[in-house]
Amino acid sequence: MGQTVVEVTDLLAATAVLAVLLGLSGAALGAFTGWLGAKEPAPTWGAALLLSLAVLPAVLSLIARLVSLDAALAAQVVLALLGIPAARKMGPPPPAALWGLLACAVVVALELTDFRWGGKLYHATFAIDMVKHAATVNAILSWGLPLADPFVSRAEPAGYYYFFYTVAAMPVRLTLGTLDARAAVGALAVLNGAALLALAALLQRKSVPGLPAAGRLSVLIALLLCGNLDIIPNIMMGLASHLWPIELEWWNEQVLPWLFSVLWVPHHVLALIAGVFGLLVICERPGATGAVVAAIAFASCVGASVWVGMGVALAALMWLASLAIRGLHRPALALAGAGCLAGILLVPLVVDVLQGRSGQGFPIGFAVRPFPALPVEPGLAHDLISLLLLPVNYFIGFGIFAVGAVMFWRDPSLAKKTEVTRILLFAAAAGLLLGTFTRSTVVNNDLGWRVVLLPQFASLVWTSAVILARYGTFRIAAVREWPAALGALLMIGYAGIAYELVAVRAYWLLVPNPLVGPDLGWGNPDIDVEVASAYEWANIHVSRDAVLQHNPVGDRRALAFGLYGRNRTAVADRFAMIFGAPHSEVDARLAAIAPIFTVSQSAAAARARAAANGIDVLVVLSSDPVWSDRNGWVWSSPVLFASPHVRLIATRDLAPER
Repeated sequence: MGQTVVEVTDLLAATAVLAVLLGLSGAALGAFTGWLGAKEPAPTWGAALLLSLAVLPAVLSLIARLVSLDAALAAQVVLALLGIPAARKMGPPPPAALWGLLACAVVVALELTDFRWGGKLYHATFAIDMVKHAATVNAILSWGLPLADPFVSRAEPAGYYYFFYTVAAMPVRLTLGTLDARAAVGALAVLNGAALLALAALLQRKSVPGLPAAGRLSVLIALLLCGNLDIIPNIMMGLASHLWPIELEWWNEQVLPWLFSVLWVPHHVLALIAGVFGLLVICERPGATGAVVAAIAFASCVGASVWVGMGVALAALMWLASLAIRGLHRPALALAGAGCLAGILLVPLVVDVLQGRSGQGFPIGFAVRPFPALPVEPGLAHDLISLLLLPVNYFIGFGIFAVGAVMFWRDPSLAKKTEVTRILLFAAAAGLLLGTFTRSTVVNNDLGWRVVLLPQFASLVWTSAVILARYGTFRIAAVREWPAALGALLMIGYAGIAYELVAVRAYWLLVPNPLVGPDLGWGNPDIDVEVASAYEWANIHVSRDAVLQHNPVGDRRALAFGLYGRNRTAVADRFAMIFGAPHSEVDARLAAIAPIFTVSQSAAAARARAAANGIDVLVVLSSDPVWSDRNGWVWSSPVLFASPHVRLIATRDLAPER
């Protein structure tokens, strides 16, 4: 339990450090740009945070890529120091904002950190994605940029967008590793949430002027904490099959509620913030300064998420066409110039991604967003039925936000043709088009799942405007005064959030209860606590350049190497192609390395296999089949580290079996 408290404390500390770095840097950027010469964004801490998250991912990543990570950190620190005078003029943040940030950080910490209790370690379900986040940050910290592939040890760089992770690496580097990568990622997720709130409030003011100011934040916070209708089909399937999922989104193509987007995929949320902010800057300041800031924001967007970046690019093209048709040449030229400059800034990243994915096919395909569980074979009929059911599909995925968007556009007093309203409309249209008719072909459909953040954001602003216009603020007790259907959608959304918040954290309380589903395919609390200790020991005592290898087929997803370790691995697991390694190479590595852990063989044979794949240290667990051979090399070889369930053995030390 003590280690859990330490991890929670680390995340809170990382949030404080990163908030200072980003807040002061944003204040400096605001002062340098004259706060873009506009009334909105005004010189506030929210505007400073938006500027930081829009500008710094691209700027820091370019400096780290072209110079070094330490040079990027120096630039970040200098910028923060230069922001102190501007911060003094703004004054301290409101106490309510600080308390809200602390509450958000506590919730994120409780959801993301491990629970260690009674000598056992229980991963958060979010560890499935956190392993990628933490491993990527550690790869940047250890080897800089271009990004080394943390899932497959290879000469080519990782073919993955890394701008989010460069920002997360800053507090880790600044504190000399006192704060770890997981804490930094969690802290950046917290600040993403704060920036998302600030951006939604800003666009709400710009799209529908004159709404009551007093209740704006309360309405937006209430909606950001609301989910969709996924709990309804899950209840129906649970009653029929007696399988109750940990994640409500598993049954369909994802439309994640905001809270879980922040927790699961904070890099995509950062991309949304940067991209939409860039469009807003062009709208507010269509001059040279605004175009440069917008260009950097667009680069940050694509560098944090190619999928969200595609949606923002399509929205920008739609808006550009609209501006040209209406004869608004100044913002049209600024938008076109910003897009061209963003393309130049992204050249190093594009080169890295293309090099890292040279053995992969085209990552995007055309497909109709499927409606789940149709009793029809995939094909034309399936696609036609899915098209007909799209309104139902999106209604389930958007919930109250779908109704709120319809109510907004049916109210002439709200649906005014402001430029910001047009931007939101184009963003929603771009996200729906790409999310409906295209999909990514790399592991999961991340394109279809993440580009819908754009219509989600637009519908968030529109729904909040409807509630503000009708009720002036948000009070849970006043929901009974709402139309019955709208109130029901809100409560169903909250029920889904409450269910999933508990399920993703306390799933292990139900194991092996058959109501848990689908199978996670990983995790052994009795062993995992020792595995974490072994990797933490290796972080101190094993060379950073050494390759540590676990059993890559032991669990469906390997976690410990990325969550707790800082060394490279020859191959992580069956999903190691996520950063661009060819499927054939991953399959070959699995076939070559897995027998070390699964088949009894001589020490010479194991050593030969390990050496052929560049492995320096083997991480052997009691769950690996070779562990049970008490006469084998696992027990005859000297160990670097040993505990009742884990042994670290250097390849060079493999001794003949007894």
